[in-house]
Amino acid sequence: MALAETSMTLEGDRRSILGRAAIVVGLLAYAGLLAGAWWAVVNLLPDQITLQAFGRSKTVADVHNRIVTGIGLVAAILPTALWIECLVVGWRRSSARALIFGPTMSMRTDLAVLVLGQGHVLDLVGKAMMLGLSMISGLAIRDWIQARTGLAVDLTSLPFAAQLVIYFYVYTFFDYWTHRLDHSRFFWPLHRYHHSAQDFCVVTSARQHPAAFSAFFVINLPLGVLGATPAVMIFVSVLVTTVGFLIHSQLTSDWGWVGRWVIQSPLHHRLHHKLDMTEPTGHFAMAPIWDRLFGTWRGTADPALVIGVAQPYRHGFWIVPDLLRDYWHFWSGFVVRRKD
Repeated sequence: MALAETSMTLEGDRRSILGRAAIVVGLLAYAGLLAGAWWAVVNLLPDQITLQAFGRSKTVADVHNRIVTGIGLVAAILPTALWIECLVVGWRRSSARALIFGPTMSMRTDLAVLVLGQGHVLDLVGKAMMLGLSMISGLAIRDWIQARTGLAVDLTSLPFAAQLVIYFYVYTFFDYWTHRLDHSRFFWPLHRYHHSAQDFCVVTSARQHPAAFSAFFVINLPLGVLGATPAVMIFVSVLVTTVGFLIHSQLTSDWGWVGRWVIQSPLHHRLHHKLDMTEPTGHFAMAPIWDRLFGTWRGTADPALVIGVAQPYRHGFWIVPDLLRDYWHFWSGFVVRRKD
């Protein structure tokens, strides 16, 4: 009997090792394909294309960056995050398995928002709800200030890696204050949509209300004014998006000292999403140093901590009623405040 149990254990370990090896090989092969595709884009496709139709011509510039930002989320960052999670927690506990074979109602909402976002449907909705404010450019404001004052921040003389580190922490600083603003009375109805998730999976990071605009003003504009080049911003965006996927995943680690000081971990972010609000929430920053400096560090959560919000949500693929209700709550909050 003992020999049989030992044999079964060894067989289970062998399968686990083979499974993880297959995940690693698959990830490396996929990374190789992406690298080849990117080489082809850079070397075979011009960075500026002129299109002609019906007697009119339109020049599209910065083609390479448009391709990266346009399809990078689905083609590179999301699959990589899913692979990393699967490698750590195993296929049975992975977001990929849950999303394919048995998504919860909350996960279906995440998928709906992700698909509509990648189809730019929510982009159009967001621009309408934001009343065109998203058309303002941080770089345009920087040029305007420079033309009138002669002042301009320029870090392009620094090595690219140094620029990336500096702008990442500049980004997380502004993101910290944006996040705290989102938890204020006025902006909470829009941010609440993200916190309404009852289950974490990798794509929960994409669950954002299309009318949420605080990040645009508190992050994108300052970074443009501070001279962040499009190339640096692409890499910062890739890093931020990847971390965003991982901290909403099935990973149950605090990442040791890295999670305490460098980059927020999944367990710290779970504590930020807690349902029980008898104690104030914390962990607003993607870089924990800002929570520590400004008094919102709360320690580490239990992996089984219940997440969500008190406001009822229907969840599932039909997301329009909740989006409209939260948008109405946002504007009615200003009206009530004005009457007070």
